[in-house]
Amino acid sequence: MANVNKTSFAVSVTPKIKMDAVDGVNQEMEVINENVRATLGGSGEITSNDDDIAGGWANGVNTAVTSNGSLLAADANTDLIYIKHTGLLFGTTTASAAADTVQIKIDASETGDVTGSDSVILAELRNGEAMILPTPGSTYGLILASGSSHVGVETLIIAT
Repeated sequence: MANVNKTSFAVSVTPKIKMDAVDGVNQEMEVINENVRATLGGSGEITSNDDDIAGGWANGVNTAVTSNGSLLAADANTDLIYIKHTGLLFGTTTASAAADTVQIKIDASETGDVTGSDSVILAELRNGEAMILPTPGSTYGLILASGSSHVGVETLIIAT
């Protein structure tokens, strides 16, 4: 019997506003944005008939890749891509600075050229931030680039 790969994921966003202290009225505080009035979220589950994963995982431990031009390949069989800024400079146990971000770029040419005209920034992650792309459905490459110093990036790619 074949293994069945079943991956669950969830996202949650709470839009807040920081209110300044007003003497005689309120202390400084954060409140949910008046226009949104809710925490937003969603979840999903991806099931495939394969246990094909990539991203440097072995025995529960991840070997981080560098934010210095690592290419994450996605194709029509890719079910999910997970990317996390480890908060550490690449290959060290030294904490990264606030300016040491991870830029996730899309390379429409699939060449891995992060400086080319086909490359655009999809997102930028700060220390500890993560993102997922469920069912990316593209053959474009994702390139990891550095905002400043090169940092470690934890990745997981699940395919059918």
